Amino acid sequence: MAANIEPFWGDRPDENAQDFFRAFNRAMGDKNDDIKRRLFVNYLRADSEADEWYAALPAAIRADWADIETAFHARWPKATIARKTALEYEEEILAMKLKEATLGSKETVAGRDVYTHIAWADRMSALVSRAGLAAGTTYVGLVRRTLPALVREKTVGAPADWAAFLTSVRSIDIDYIRDGAAEAEKEREKTRRFDERVRMLEAQASPTRGIRNQLAQTNIATALPRAKQTGSEGNPFLSTGGGQGNLSYSTATQGRGGGAGGTRAPRAPPTEEDRAALRARLAEMVHHPDTEAGRIAHRAQQQAWATKYGPETRVSERTPYPLRPGTLGVNSNECFGCGMAGHIAPKCPLPSDRKLNVREADWRAICRYILKIPFATPVRYVAIDDYGGVAAVGSSAHIEEIEEEQGNGDGPSE
Repeated sequence: MAANIEPFWGDRPDENAQDFFRAFNRAMGDKNDDIKRRLFVNYLRADSEADEWYAALPAAIRADWADIETAFHARWPKATIARKTALEYEEEILAMKLKEATLGSKETVAGRDVYTHIAWADRMSALVSRAGLAAGTTYVGLVRRTLPALVREKTVGAPADWAAFLTSVRSIDIDYIRDGAAEAEKEREKTRRFDERVRMLEAQASPTRGIRNQLAQTNIATALPRAKQTGSEGNPFLSTGGGQGNLSYSTATQGRGGGAGGTRAPRAPPTEEDRAALRARLAEMVHHPDTEAGRIAHRAQQQAWATKYGPETRVSERTPYPLRPGTLGVNSNECFGCGMAGHIAPKCPLPSDRKLNVREADWRAICRYILKIPFATPVRYVAIDDYGGVAAVGSSAHIEEIEEEQGNGDGPSE
């Protein structure tokens, strides 16, 4: 059965001359060149650009199929496509991530189910082949570094080429991936629950909690109709009982730290023994830099603190709380709202949702209260490399000058 070929116009933007010529050759099958020469004009749209071109060809060219083919390709040459640059390939290769959350699951590729790590390896193989990098190891190290730890641990550290590297990814046992993915999901869920618990506790420890509780105990009663009064009886300010509105308040109970109507128990003045003990605890603490690795380590410190002391434990001088990465050390005349210098907590410009954890603020207040004299604080500096490992740990000391006018209050909250 002859193929149905759309006649060629020669000037339409939606047609491809090379596709038409190949379709014509397929339709001709095993016919000889003389038949092709005689039938070719019948596949050109009448009175079209292509038809006029063919009519203008010299008779000698129309008499030979090879000459017709040469003239056709000269008139409608193959279009030069825009190819990707090496930089574009690099960006595409490094952007192709294998997400940890998808490990162990399947995706549909060409109508069949394939595990995500194998589908990723197949796509990466096609990409590096198009980039002309399959025979080498260019970008392998960078790509391997971004793989989930579960996969990275099972891959070749120094592969011979891209094929060897991707083969090691495809060959990972699926049971190993499933078990590891399940454990990773448990850890993520544990982290989510911890973060939710921290947010809830911070809300409970909010400075406005007492006001909110008192307002919650306030009720508005419906005013009863009163009989018409005359003279001083109708003026509440002239009566002996005074004015009485329709707001009634219940008595708030005294809570910890004074509560409504409570009194705040004064702290005993710190002694030299208190200062020495606190300095020893500070020397054991690690204050991480404001990097991705530092923030991950800080989160682990917070989780360890909650595990060790309990999520509802209040901070004291015996329960040192980890400091936010990138902030100043304690007793540095810092703001208790953001941990930086130049202002005090009531004037802190940081939005409330980005301010320090209430426990860290309490810890800084405790340190300020006990150590409000110049002293040399031993500080442990930690350098964390790009892979999350500790590169160097050193000890040093610096003198912190305390400016009384930069204080953030009279002492830590109770």
